[in-house]
Amino acid sequence: MKKKIVWLVVSCLMVAALVLASCAPAVVEEEEVAPPVEEEEVVEEEVAPAAEGPQYGGTVSFTIDEAATNFFDPINCSRSGRTLVMTYERLGMADWSRGPGGTGENPFLGTYCVTKFLTGGLAERWEMPDLNNCTLYLRQGVHWHNTPPVNGREFTVDDFLYTMERNRADPQSVYYSSPDVPEEEKTKYTRIDEYTVHIEIYEPDPNLVHDYLTWIPIMPHEVVELVGNLNDPDHQVGTGPFMLIDCVSGSSVTWKRNPDYWMKDPLHPENQLPYVDMARGLVIVDESTQLAALRTHKLDREFIPWDKAASLRETNPELLSRQILPMDPLGIFMRTDLEPFSDVRVRQALSLATDQPGMLRDYYLGNAFLLIWPIMPIFVDEYTPYEELPESARELLEYHPDKARELLAEAGYPDGFKTEVMVSSASPRTIDIMSLVKEQWAEVGVDLELDVTEPTTFTSILYAKTFPGMTVLGWANSGLTDCFGWAHGGWVSRPAEGEEGPVVHSIYSFSKVVDPVAEEEFNKWEATEDTAERSRILKEHGIREIELVWEVQLPTPGSHIFWTPWLKGYHGEVGMGPDPGYGNNGIYRFVWIDQDLKYEIAGIRE
Repeated sequence: MKKKIVWLVVSCLMVAALVLASCAPAVVEEEEVAPPVEEEEVVEEEVAPAAEGPQYGGTVSFTIDEAATNFFDPINCSRSGRTLVMTYERLGMADWSRGPGGTGENPFLGTYCVTKFLTGGLAERWEMPDLNNCTLYLRQGVHWHNTPPVNGREFTVDDFLYTMERNRADPQSVYYSSPDVPEEEKTKYTRIDEYTVHIEIYEPDPNLVHDYLTWIPIMPHEVVELVGNLNDPDHQVGTGPFMLIDCVSGSSVTWKRNPDYWMKDPLHPENQLPYVDMARGLVIVDESTQLAALRTHKLDREFIPWDKAASLRETNPELLSRQILPMDPLGIFMRTDLEPFSDVRVRQALSLATDQPGMLRDYYLGNAFLLIWPIMPIFVDEYTPYEELPESARELLEYHPDKARELLAEAGYPDGFKTEVMVSSASPRTIDIMSLVKEQWAEVGVDLELDVTEPTTFTSILYAKTFPGMTVLGWANSGLTDCFGWAHGGWVSRPAEGEEGPVVHSIYSFSKVVDPVAEEEFNKWEATEDTAERSRILKEHGIREIELVWEVQLPTPGSHIFWTPWLKGYHGEVGMGPDPGYGNNGIYRFVWIDQDLKYEIAGIRE
């Protein structure tokens, strides 16, 4: 039974309450033909850091989803993630000084931050002597918001221990752990002193430090003891840069600046953060209304679909923009446990019969990405660019119908075959794309029927993995170890005594892949302490997955971030790493408003 904190990442990214050992009961002791766009090329407009110094004051406005006005308890970060980063903090965060406004090492194009780009948050530093142990040294002098019932007391290690216990024991937590976990599999926390804690986990995990730093918002016990939970917007007390002062369910959330915030600007170390006086999150569901709000400067930052970006630039040339990587790479999943998809030649033939470069060029007009599976470009040490792929993998991202026919004939299907693909009716653009695929596959004798399914039924069949042949969907791929198949394939273990095997560990293994090599490589990665060697294992396995075609990749459009020119200190960063989805609000502690420029362009001064 795998119970490791690395699964916490999968829990939040994919909104699934998976059980991990690191959240188990705690024992506390005292003592393509055209290659995909590269990261450097997705910046449509180079924006140099502001020459003038940062300014205090003003209000920054952005959109939030409706759920963000109703869920504030960090116990369920998958629903409250968009708002909790304003109020609550984690032990670590992405290093802003290494982003586009600083050294440029991290383009901040995705919502995941690899360990080498992390810096201290509530933990000032950490040590990880091996893959089972780490020691966290918490930051001293950090205070909770100066509001009842916590009243600005200092943050200590006991807050961390309380947070871990609440997550472990509360069934509402995405980190909830069954009380039936054997004693020897429980995570062990040893309190060294008021600011130091040692963690020991049951099984080795290279992501041990990363996941403790990025996925666990720290909570005070006083509020829960007073009102029972942290979901009441009138009782939000954290250590973060902003303090919640108003919430209108389904409409808006407003925060004010925390005057006692501990953090200094890493790019302007003499300055206390945050800069803005107020931050306002608005619920704007309708896409046309979002566009109108951005055009009329009621929003300072928004994510715009690729097909609306050009017209927005025409109407509002003053807005700055940047194209970003898609969250959910689009792919066709095949039941590899069934014929004909159990034959790798058939899967390769279908990939060769799919005109990915043509769709990228003609349908998306170049506003899409191809090679973002199984490893996304944000993982620079593990990603292999298109031009560096071996020819055997590179040609599978090209259009070769003649070779597809040859492979189908070798596999025993000289005249092709008939099959169907399940598509959600909630995804009209995916239906359009699959209509193109249907035409392309017909050229090699494959008769593809589109089964357009109502969304609820689609989801039910998808997770049960009972679709008869194939399904197509966009699926989150932002975790580093997704290439082992947690989202796209499936690594397995040998069956336990009395079990019928093999046992597929991932509920997201939509292609139902059973691959002993993937299991072996994962186990090797998991037990390897050397960072460079772990990167090599992932890099090689990612190429192998492309060659085995565990999914047929399809071009996926990237959204565009637009922002107002008076939003200074901002350069199109997607987010700070830990929180799910676009719109990550951790960036707002670093940005400031140029009031004179805002007045000059929009006639507004606050």
